[in-house]
Amino acid sequence: MTRILACSDIHNNVKAVQQLRAREANDFDAVIVAGDIGSEKTGEIFEVFQTFDCPVLYVFGNWDRRLGYRESFGERCHHIHLSPYPVGDLSIVGETIDGLDPDWDGVDRGDDPGAIAAARQLHFDRQRAKLSAIVAAHRPERAIVVSHYRLTRTQTFLPGVPLCLFGHIHRFEDVTYRGQRFVNVSALDKKVMVEKKGQRATPGDYRYLNDGSYVVITHTEREGFVVEPRRFDPEFSGWERIDGIFHSSATEVE
Repeated sequence: MTRILACSDIHNNVKAVQQLRAREANDFDAVIVAGDIGSEKTGEIFEVFQTFDCPVLYVFGNWDRRLGYRESFGERCHHIHLSPYPVGDLSIVGETIDGLDPDWDGVDRGDDPGAIAAARQLHFDRQRAKLSAIVAAHRPERAIVVSHYRLTRTQTFLPGVPLCLFGHIHRFEDVTYRGQRFVNVSALDKKVMVEKKGQRATPGDYRYLNDGSYVVITHTEREGFVVEPRRFDPEFSGWERIDGIFHSSATEVE
């Protein structure tokens, strides 16, 4: 049996990662992070993840645009962009389209916005072709493909891949489409604004609770992939939710 912990959309929230670590035992074969780690607290976040005695596999998201593809965050951390990593009898490979990509930086694209957009699309198309070839060469029926944004047209360029993990949209989803399974593992950082019950609060009184979520994936020959969503599910007693707003100055309820 192979056990994987997967999350996404951390948004520099080191405390959320610490909360996750406190909830889970050290019994995983891999940790997967599907992007939006955060460009400011990356080192601290990976320090926590590396207390799991297993590889930490990641791709970048839109919160990671200042991070370099070749940047090292620790001995156990592996950027899996176009780089398959074996976990048990599975192969895990990713696609990153954010961050500081040396291949894109080396493209001669001129100054015209239209030319830049065309060059960018061509660059993505070439990367997608590489991903397709890599997966085809590593037994696609044993592959997990990780991206920050949900992949489309996978039946064409990733035929036979049973599981795709992604984030970005801040809710858990587990959908099977044309024989392929798509699981949204986000979001570890999901702040919910609250005010004390029975008290008319002003924005300066608002606090937040983190109702973050992640998934635990197990794989066996007999059952295939079993995906279990897990939530922090904080205690709301004494607090009223305030939906539809967020104040960045709010502090977390201890």
